Amino acid sequence: MKLSQLYANTESFKSIVFNEGMNIILGRVTKKSDLTKDSHNLGKSTLIAVLDFMMLKNIDKSHFFKQFEDKFKDIVLYLEILLNNGQYLTIRRSISESTKISFKLTNKRSFLNEDSEWDHSNIALQKSIKLLNDYLEFDVLQDWDYRKSITYFLRSQKDYFDIFQLGKYQNGKHVDWKPFIFDLLGFEGKLLTEKYQIENQIESQNKIITGIRKEFSVDAAEFDKIQGSIDLKRIELNEMKQTIDNFNFYQQERAINKNLVNEIESTIAELNSTEYTLLYELDKAKTSIENVTSFDIEQLKEIYSDVQIYFPENIVHDFKELTNFNKDITEERNKYLREQIKKLTEKIQTTREHLQILNGRRDDALNVLQNKDTFKKFKTYQMKMAELEGDIARLEEQLRNIDKVSNLNEVIDELKEKAAQLSKQISAHIKQQDNAIYAEIKKVFNNVFRTVFDVPALLYVQPNAQGNIDFKSEVSDADENKITAQSNGNTYHKMLCVAFDLAVLIAYNKKSFYRFVYHDGVLEGLDNRKKHLFIELVRQYCQQYNLQYIFTTIEDDLPSDLFESFTEREKCLTLDDSGDSGKLFGFSF
Repeated sequence: MKLSQLYANTESFKSIVFNEGMNIILGRVTKKSDLTKDSHNLGKSTLIAVLDFMMLKNIDKSHFFKQFEDKFKDIVLYLEILLNNGQYLTIRRSISESTKISFKLTNKRSFLNEDSEWDHSNIALQKSIKLLNDYLEFDVLQDWDYRKSITYFLRSQKDYFDIFQLGKYQNGKHVDWKPFIFDLLGFEGKLLTEKYQIENQIESQNKIITGIRKEFSVDAAEFDKIQGSIDLKRIELNEMKQTIDNFNFYQQERAINKNLVNEIESTIAELNSTEYTLLYELDKAKTSIENVTSFDIEQLKEIYSDVQIYFPENIVHDFKELTNFNKDITEERNKYLREQIKKLTEKIQTTREHLQILNGRRDDALNVLQNKDTFKKFKTYQMKMAELEGDIARLEEQLRNIDKVSNLNEVIDELKEKAAQLSKQISAHIKQQDNAIYAEIKKVFNNVFRTVFDVPALLYVQPNAQGNIDFKSEVSDADENKITAQSNGNTYHKMLCVAFDLAVLIAYNKKSFYRFVYHDGVLEGLDNRKKHLFIELVRQYCQQYNLQYIFTTIEDDLPSDLFESFTEREKCLTLDDSGDSGKLFGFSF
């Protein structure tokens, strides 16, 4: 498949007729002194998005056709492609009604319009993709439709960061692109797809196990403990059922009586004794704090006078000291007594609360023992039986969840075993030496890079720690032994991507597959000598392998002699900074 022509229902759009070999999309600077102009905003990169749209990409609100819908609403685009069987297929797609696509098959280049007779008219998008896939008749990569591979041959600037993982897969999962690349390199992509599917199943099972453990507090180590609790509760439940069935409450009443005597009554007696002791201690403390010792010196003088005894003044001084001493002792003692009163009061309160609870339990028990209404007793024990049944059901649910987790773990173990076997198969598959496609891709990949940069480039596949695979590329030194850091540079890395795309096209050139590739800004950053070498090599490939090569560049990035080597037909589109008329759609957005 090659691109034939692209046009629209408006004269402002710059129509393009593609050459079957070399094609250059040229950006021309006409006002070099005008600093407000930008040669990198003319529509060269926009064209690649338009071509992807015409190859039936499903667009969302982030696409510029949606963002500037008012400007594009009346535009209808037409892309004519040259099929591998020699026929021409025109695809009609309106920007405002992008989910309605029309098709027309012709034997020669045709310029169609809205009034043309279409073979298929206004077909839904997904059905159109299937229909176009049938028109293309690719006889390779049968497990994938053309949309999976088209972007590798419409490489925009954002797709040069990784040879294998395009920009649209940067935030995706490996399963979205690695199995396809594995197939593209001539291996069995199904092996990798199955491996990723198993890993997804393992992840899903682990999430279920985590959810069960979190919700039901399941611990497999407690299986026997839970089973023992169920057995005991079942025994108790069976005894109670038998008693209720016989209307015989002797055993239950006996158990209640024993509990009443041995536990409740004895505890109440102990607490009553404790309460009495605490009350006694509290009363003593309160009485003690009220007894205050005092000395009145004047009263003492009167007593001495009445009995006509001399009262020395130094005695007054001694008594004052004694009074102060007694006061200090009393304050310290009262502080302690107040603390003791507080503690005793709290203990009494706690004891009385406990007594209140026990008295309530005793009343309930006595109510059962003293109640002469058999049916009321029946109701009481029936409620107890319901509680037991609820406990058993809850414990049995825990056991079921433990069993479920155990079964899930067994499934995970089986899946892990399958994954391990697949990893071995994948590793053995890589080591096989009969993959002609892979061998050809590696050979051409190295040839492209060596021709341009005079150093070898390695392309290889290796298993990773997860038992999956990684796709690698490295630039080595001249003796092909030491890996260098050159492949980390932007220019080198871009050329590695370009070399890969060309290598794939050449490896599949005898099959019904793509025979074109579009590289945006491929020459940017290259030394002029490298530009000559690259263009010369691509021209050779286009002629030798019947390929169509389309690339974008700024006119000033081309050496004059290289620019003059392109024919007017090869310069299939020229955009400039003269104004809106120089842009792809004839207007800015």
